[in-house]
Amino acid sequence: MPRLRLHDLGGLAVSSSRRRSLPIARSCRSVLGYLITHRHRHVTRDELAETLWSDHGGHDARRCLSTALWRLKKTTEPDMPPLLSLCDRNDITINWTATAWVDSVALERRIGPLLRVAPQALGRAQLIHLERAIALYRGDFLAGMDGDWAFVERERIRNLFFDGLYHLTLAHVAASDWNQAIECGRRLSSEEPLREDVHRLLMSAYASSGNRAMAIAQYRRCQRVLRTDLGVDPMEETEALFRQLAHSQEPIITAASPPARPNLANIRRQMVHAQRALASSRQQLDQAIESLAQTDLRQIGE
Repeated sequence: MPRLRLHDLGGLAVSSSRRRSLPIARSCRSVLGYLITHRHRHVTRDELAETLWSDHGGHDARRCLSTALWRLKKTTEPDMPPLLSLCDRNDITINWTATAWVDSVALERRIGPLLRVAPQALGRAQLIHLERAIALYRGDFLAGMDGDWAFVERERIRNLFFDGLYHLTLAHVAASDWNQAIECGRRLSSEEPLREDVHRLLMSAYASSGNRAMAIAQYRRCQRVLRTDLGVDPMEETEALFRQLAHSQEPIITAASPPARPNLANIRRQMVHAQRALASSRQQLDQAIESLAQTDLRQIGE
């Protein structure tokens, strides 16, 4: 019997082990996404209905859920196992006995153990394993789905991907593989442009590969993005590396930087990130309050 494969990085897709794509109706995607997110436990029908159809009344929300579950049941073909498992009349979970693959789970299981190995101690087979794990990340977890339940898991997996990519960059630096270090570092810097440790790694890698012009250009990019987004200058550690690059012809000694001690610039960066997260939460809260108020007005009008 064919097994099922769930792809939740960069969107949501379901296929069989025969590589046949299965159509998932729009109304069903959030149900499947919620069950994947809470895969470590059973989810009740009431929880699904109240969370995913919070703008509906209780009866209407349960009716919408029943329709979505019926459509998900019809998604698989007769020779395929069911996509969902109904543990009893109330509890629902993914049918894990029939599911052979979930890309976010595979990413976590592959990257997690390798992060516990020092970058310079990673062997060739481990590097290949880490590279393949990172390649699984085709985009954000359940991209396009709203809700706090998706956001929290999305950020956790995104940070795990960043940690894995940084670990791989350090491993290439330790092996003096500058081309690969630059490739990984540029990808990480494009995703997290405010990380000065990555900018410094790129500056050092460019210089060690003999391209001081690109190393200095990387510093200029770092300086520009920090001033534009945060209104601060680079840390002294970054400035010192720039001065070394600009005025010395000696080879750059590249090493992973220890965590920087707190200073005003670091604290300001943290405050900006916190303010942005708080502003996003406030916006979501305002939207929820407005939606609730409109629902109350409709009920009063009825």
